[in-house]
Amino acid sequence: MFDEFQLRKLVHGYCRAVDRGDIDALRGLYHDDAEDDHGTFSTGGVDDFLSQLEAARPYIRSMQHNITTVNFAISGNTAEGEIYTLATHTFGAGDRDVDVIVGGRYLDKYERRSDTWKFIERKIVTDWAHINDPSSVDLSHPITKDTPAGSPDANDPSYQFFSLLQRDVE
Repeated sequence: MFDEFQLRKLVHGYCRAVDRGDIDALRGLYHDDAEDDHGTFSTGGVDDFLSQLEAARPYIRSMQHNITTVNFAISGNTAEGEIYTLATHTFGAGDRDVDVIVGGRYLDKYERRSDTWKFIERKIVTDWAHINDPSSVDLSHPITKDTPAGSPDANDPSYQFFSLLQRDVE
């Protein structure tokens, strides 16, 4: 149960790190020799994926990765996980923003080294996707109006709000 708890923290930690643009935290979730297959976006070593992600940051207006169903198989110091995800992305595209909403899965392999679970291999599977071009994001409704807007970087309100949780995810 403890191993599964650590693996759940790992996959949820990925979501927070990628959504907040915290490349250092994201890098710390992978072993140095890890592979990450994000299709055409990036396939290869984890450093290739992180470089592509950093290059895309100026175009990312918002991202939110949500984990739903998780299935793990653990054998000693190795494990596998099929992680269902709903991910929303809003990208700047010249004079407009574009939403890409994806339902998919992460096919993960993990290794425990020095008592720490990390990704050793991740493959993205897309089950469905919707594109809104232009974006349909509208924060003018009374339920969202005057709430702080999220940001895919250190300007996100969570960085100023949390003191304990921030340390916990590092």
